[in-house]
Amino acid sequence: MPPLEDFSEKNPFPQERGIVSVGIDIESVERVRKAIERHGEAFLGKVFTSREIKDCRSRGNAAWSSFAARWAAKEAFSKALGTGIGEAFAFTDAGIFSAESGAPAFELSGKARAALRSRGAERALVSLSHSSGNAIAIVVFAK
Repeated sequence: MPPLEDFSEKNPFPQERGIVSVGIDIESVERVRKAIERHGEAFLGKVFTSREIKDCRSRGNAAWSSFAARWAAKEAFSKALGTGIGEAFAFTDAGIFSAESGAPAFELSGKARAALRSRGAERALVSLSHSSGNAIAIVVFAK
C-alpha cells in the first residue's frame, strides 16, 4: 500500500490536479423560510439575485428548499474563497442558475470572478441537494 499523502499544508490540493479549494455548507430550509417571511423583499434582494428569486418562486412547493440550497451555495463559495461573506464577497456576487443540462451553475459578478482568480482558480463548480428539512451545497474551485 502506498503511503498516505501529507495534507497538512495550507492548500491540501496539489495545483497540478486542478483543484484549488473546496467549500461546503448546509442550511435549514425552515430557517431560510422564516428569514424570508420575516424580512421580505429587502432580505431577498440582499441575498439573492433577481434571476434566483424568479427561479425559486417558480418552483411551487420546492421554493423554500431552492432558496435554502442557493443560500448554502453562496456560503460554500465564500468558504472556498477563505473570506466568508463580507468585503471580498457579497451574497449577490454569485447567483445560481440551471445550465442547459439542468445542472446548477454559477453566474458570477466581476467582483466574484476577480476573487475566484485571486485564489488561482478559473472555474467554480457547484452541486446542490435538499430534503424537506435541509439543503446542502459543495463548491469546488478548479483551474
